[in-house]
Amino acid sequence: MIAVADDHPYNLADHGHAGTDIGGFGVRTAGSAPAPLADAEQPPARPRTIWWVVSPLTVVAAGLLVFVWFSSLSKAAHKGIPSSYPPIYGAYQPSFSSWGWFAVAAALVAAGLAFLFARNRWHRAAWVIPIVVAILFSFGASLAIVNGNPGEFVSPLTRTTAHYGDYQADVPKVRALGVRGFVEAFPKLLKEQGGLITAHARTHPPGTEVLLSVLQSRFPKHLIPRALFIALFSCLILIPTWFIARAFAGERAALITVFLLGVAPAPGVFIFLNLDAFHATLLVGSAALLAWGLTRKESHWVVVLVGGALLGFTSFFSYQVMFVAGFAVLYAFVARPWKDAVRLLVIAGIGGLIALGILRVAVGFNLYASFAAARTVIPRSNRVFSYWFFGDPAVWLIFAGLPIAAFSLRELFTKRPAWLVAFLLPLLLADFTRIFLGETERVGQFAAPFIAAAAGAALVRWERESGRDRPGVIAALVLLTAAQAIVIEALFWTVW
Repeated sequence: MIAVADDHPYNLADHGHAGTDIGGFGVRTAGSAPAPLADAEQPPARPRTIWWVVSPLTVVAAGLLVFVWFSSLSKAAHKGIPSSYPPIYGAYQPSFSSWGWFAVAAALVAAGLAFLFARNRWHRAAWVIPIVVAILFSFGASLAIVNGNPGEFVSPLTRTTAHYGDYQADVPKVRALGVRGFVEAFPKLLKEQGGLITAHARTHPPGTEVLLSVLQSRFPKHLIPRALFIALFSCLILIPTWFIARAFAGERAALITVFLLGVAPAPGVFIFLNLDAFHATLLVGSAALLAWGLTRKESHWVVVLVGGALLGFTSFFSYQVMFVAGFAVLYAFVARPWKDAVRLLVIAGIGGLIALGILRVAVGFNLYASFAAARTVIPRSNRVFSYWFFGDPAVWLIFAGLPIAAFSLRELFTKRPAWLVAFLLPLLLADFTRIFLGETERVGQFAAPFIAAAAGAALVRWERESGRDRPGVIAALVLLTAAQAIVIEALFWTVW
């Protein structure tokens, strides 16, 4: 039997947050536990069978396959995106070299370690985190050369053409103006014709170009050390992921979560290929601190302050901080009494303002001016909104990996945990605003830890209700997730 403390914020004994419902929608808030059912009302115990695992996997897999098949025939799906099989962004170019067997070997090792840790109940962060970070790094490296091209290791640093460029293409501007000069001139450069070369530079704050310029200064003759730094930092997303899952669902759920996410298509496919994985680590780190500070019974105002400060610092790299901030606001009022929620949110805001003040003094960064200028130059997409309203969530689930997609959906629709609803609501609103039309598997990587944590919580509940640990099933799900990542990388040219 798997036990969770009665005062745990996501007590599996009552399948959700203790407390009251929000507006009758079944989203449970933090508070006192509901009165137990009388003996006559207690439902009979029914041990869960393997069908509980197989059924959602089958349903979600069939649904996603049907959607991809429909998309391949839809003119709306293909409009404005170079994709062979929308909603997946990438050309269909099947290729599996002998180097690809390293990815298969890494997948088998990951599944074996998942079995070992789950069977022996090795849940401590000090044991789990170094292992899963190493798994993600090695698996991501092996995915990068599935097609036999070692150049993929450094591809974000070599894409410098105007038509198909990445942040590195605008690094010469940083070198010419200096860090402070570039950052202060950034809003003006956005509006100047030819001031910035790439779409990524025009749609993000200046932090990434500054980072790449610093790395180029430290390693002027070699791309590999720069690429390794970016990839390794991207792998550190599993550290805040563990703490998010631990805060909401316990240590065993955290174990399952990080093993699944460590071999998922996103981030695995992208840690060497796409700088959104780097941004995701910063975003998830700030979300983890805010979640941890807001979840505990006693107010952890210092943690909330640091979380707000990290969120402010992250705004130097990504405007997606708005989604993490939206989550924090919603979850604060769900998890705590409203006066306490307001106090903690003010503390988080102070932390963010301190970080922005430091950035302003140190490098001249003006978040408002940069964002306002970016809004004026972002071209309106000609992609079809009515298709991508459904296509964005679909491709996000595809790259999450089938087990994470299936069990997070089951958790969402059957238990509606408040923390998951609070995180998904800002993303749903963004879907209505046309902010993202396609490529969500890349720009939405920061949200993957939350749905992975929901999947972990669901699987721990299944183990509990089936009466025993199921390390073999956990290992099989890790292997299935890794196999999906290998297949995606082998079939599609996923760079960018």
